[in-house]
Amino acid sequence: MPIDSRWDELTGEDWDAFASAWLKALCKSGDASAGEGDADESSVAQSVVLMNFTARAELQWRFILRAIALADSDEALGHIAAGPFEHLLGWHGEKFIAEIEQRAAIDPKLARTLTGVRQYTMSDSVWARVQSLQSEVPNPLAQDDVD
Repeated sequence: MPIDSRWDELTGEDWDAFASAWLKALCKSGDASAGEGDADESSVAQSVVLMNFTARAELQWRFILRAIALADSDEALGHIAAGPFEHLLGWHGEKFIAEIEQRAAIDPKLARTLTGVRQYTMSDSVWARVQSLQSEVPNPLAQDDVD
């Protein structure tokens, strides 16, 4: 898919609202008492998938950082890890791994999120660096949180 420049028009507030809506939809979809979900929840989930393939990598990274900052549960961190974070690392890992290493050293929430990342389409060299970061986190996400 080609890059869609409309993602560039989003403001910081737009990215916060987007990440917040996605996290809310994820938590609601995992709630057994919730209904089958609505079109808005499905739409925001589809928009995140589209963003992964049509937004510039820097904007995908912005979304991940916003989502991690807004996440209030291990379940949410697991979804970020197994979704947008794995995608970014798989497609743009060489470009972002040094920054991820730096941020993980000072941001325990980001480091914890990394423990839910699996190799997906990552190069072996990026995956080795991710595994090194994962091994440094004292309290990794439970496997159930990332499936």
